[in-house]
Amino acid sequence: MCYFNKKWKNPQEYGRAACTKILSCGHLCGGVLGESKCLPCLHGCSGDSSLRQDADDMCMVCFTEALSCAPAIQLGCGHVFHLHCSKAVLIKRWPGPRITFSFMLCPICKEEMKHEELQDLLAPIRELHRDVRRKALMRLEYEGLHKAEAVVTPGGRFYNDPAAYAMDRYAYYVCFKCKKAYYGGEARCDAEQGEQYDPRELVCGACSDVARAQMCPKHGTDFLEYKCRYCCSVAVFFCFGTTHFCNACHDDFQRVTNLPKNELPSCPAGPKAKQLDGEECPLHVKHPPTGEEFALGCGVCRNAHTF
Repeated sequence: MCYFNKKWKNPQEYGRAACTKILSCGHLCGGVLGESKCLPCLHGCSGDSSLRQDADDMCMVCFTEALSCAPAIQLGCGHVFHLHCSKAVLIKRWPGPRITFSFMLCPICKEEMKHEELQDLLAPIRELHRDVRRKALMRLEYEGLHKAEAVVTPGGRFYNDPAAYAMDRYAYYVCFKCKKAYYGGEARCDAEQGEQYDPRELVCGACSDVARAQMCPKHGTDFLEYKCRYCCSVAVFFCFGTTHFCNACHDDFQRVTNLPKNELPSCPAGPKAKQLDGEECPLHVKHPPTGEEFALGCGVCRNAHTF
């Protein structure tokens, strides 16, 4: 049988996970041991209209072996993938530091992955999704963008879906210390961030409160934010136990941290310590000179007053 193929790293593990039942057609079930319902016959014997692939089709996650070569599962949408491939996708989660949720969608039809064998992995991801959705939508409403053109224009990608628009617009990260999602600026500022980063440097404002910011009486520390030390952006990274960086300045930290104070830009300062034209701070707040730590306070309440 294929799942004992020497190409697999753990052929015995896959063998132990395989269902041992014989289907009514005489073929061995290609599913998982202990499933409440067997996988329809991958050889097309069952006539099940929900089955859209067969035994010889490649798994569209690994692209290396046929579906019959390892225990497979049929998702709620009807598509079939290797169980271990599906689990690997959910364990790895999103690429790069910014939280995204496309990994939890079926690779073929983009519906949310659903299967009893994946519930333990999906449960915390769904909880995180609810948390990010709540925080992003709250920020969108406080900024007065819940009726933005992208949301109210018929036929648009985010028509009547302000939550999806908010999650696409804003970048959130998981704090290494408290494991909660925190705001790190607009997603467009994250576009150049690659997959090479140290997750230990992703720390929320509450867990990196070196300036001892006051706790918001309404929102606690959930939305506590810091300014990037080297520009007028919301910080994402906290490094060396002392310094907050936005994405761009973090990528260029060796240069910006060695700039003499008299060469640092004044407000308004752009990413990578570049001087911006004009006088208005992009953060809409008064703050100490560039090069000093500054707690912006509660991001939600701050936006309520500045937008």
